[in-house]
Amino acid sequence: MNRTIGVVTALPGEARKLAGHLCRQKADGFRHCRTVLKDETDLLVAQSGMGVNNAFSAAMWLLEKGVTALGCFGVSGGLNPLLKTGDVVFADVVLGEQHDVGSLVWKKDGGHSDETFKCIAAKDLSVQWGPIISVQKQVLDAAGKRALFDGTKALAVDMETAAVARAANESGLPFFAVRIICDPVNISVPEALFRCVDERGNPRFFYLLKRIIQKPSFIMHLLRMKRNFDTALASAPHVRHCLAEMHNPPAP
Repeated sequence: MNRTIGVVTALPGEARKLAGHLCRQKADGFRHCRTVLKDETDLLVAQSGMGVNNAFSAAMWLLEKGVTALGCFGVSGGLNPLLKTGDVVFADVVLGEQHDVGSLVWKKDGGHSDETFKCIAAKDLSVQWGPIISVQKQVLDAAGKRALFDGTKALAVDMETAAVARAANESGLPFFAVRIICDPVNISVPEALFRCVDERGNPRFFYLLKRIIQKPSFIMHLLRMKRNFDTALASAPHVRHCLAEMHNPPAP
């Protein structure tokens, strides 16, 4: 019987880069794609859209499909001042935002995750183990990201990882989270840029066109974000390879 790793991504570009092809199939509201890693291990990627509720629903859908491990992957905001665009963060702790502080959702207990680290480090990528925090509302400005780092010491911030970790906790399945820094702590992202995609991660073309007409300089923010997004996701094929190593660690 094939083993299947289930991964939740928020955005179509994240799912496409991790799976290596477009997620064209749709079921129960989720676009998804399946690819073979190696040794009869499959990778099933579900694109959830942004936010806690969407991510949790996608994780539960993956559980219904019988996955044997559950994870979360995508770009994120950087909180640690030492991290730059393209740096990879593996979670050893996942925090959820609660009353402006981070509450523990999941903690790594060893196991196959160490194999992942060895594998991806061999690709000459910048890799860090550390906490990831998920928030209810996006943190876009540099001051907010610095404050979140000071309060939690998390390396990266997103809106989905904690929800997927909770689903894994409830199911008793192994969990992992991989985040790649897109906007470092010193970069503020205009909220209008964030609004250029809807909750499902699909482009809002009319809104985008309106913003460019109103403020032509907005296109510079778009180009910078696209460049950072592409730089971050260039590591996705290496992450996909490492997931196979994580799930099937080499024999001693």
